[in-house]
Amino acid sequence: IYLSVLLGIVLSYSITEDKAPPNDKQIQDGDLCLFDMGGEYHCYVTDITTTFPANGKFTEVQKTTYEMVLDTVHTVVNRMRPGFTWREARIVCYRALLRNLVEQGLLVGSVDELYDAKLHRIFMPHGIGHFIGGDVHDVGGNASYWCWTDTEAKDIDWYDPDLEWCPLEKNMVLTIEPGCYYNDVLLDPALADPTQGKLMVKSEIDKYRGIGGVRIEEVFIVTPDGCEIISDVPEL
Repeated sequence: IYLSVLLGIVLSYSITEDKAPPNDKQIQDGDLCLFDMGGEYHCYVTDITTTFPANGKFTEVQKTTYEMVLDTVHTVVNRMRPGFTWREARIVCYRALLRNLVEQGLLVGSVDELYDAKLHRIFMPHGIGHFIGGDVHDVGGNASYWCWTDTEAKDIDWYDPDLEWCPLEKNMVLTIEPGCYYNDVLLDPALADPTQGKLMVKSEIDKYRGIGGVRIEEVFIVTPDGCEIISDVPEL
């Protein structure tokens, strides 16, 4: 279980001072709790994530963030089908999140412009999912990135290199885990950057600082003509 957003950390926590502060913050009224959970049944595993308010009630900015991430999940899942590559899924995911951030007034400009400026990496600095089955992060994909050309290497997302050009096939089981976070370590340099900063609305972004962020992770199986979510993550 990861309560990562309470510390402004994105994916996991550390118990060693040399890498990150220990995840020992006491949950306070108004905090968001992010639970990233791996369960096992008869040697098959799952990996789901849900985010919820500790006191049972979202603040306005927490609710907005949750709804942006949930919309991103649904947008990606609706595109999944055999033959669709992980690279295509990744682009759909990041662009959907950027669209939501524009709609809520945190960013300005076209989605194309925002994507080219890599602003998705400021708000979602991780990959979009992974294989699952015999292990929480199961084997799979195509670990051929060692022989990519310089042009190919510059154009990929190094969060999921093994999956980058992996086409989905019927009966594959994977996770999809979009998130949106407000991490000062990433936001402040981006705001100061002339290319990225001009596309960011600081007055709006500042309203979201301090809440941590939201991640929702579902498990899906690829069907002959699409995909089916087989996890049962509560949607608030």
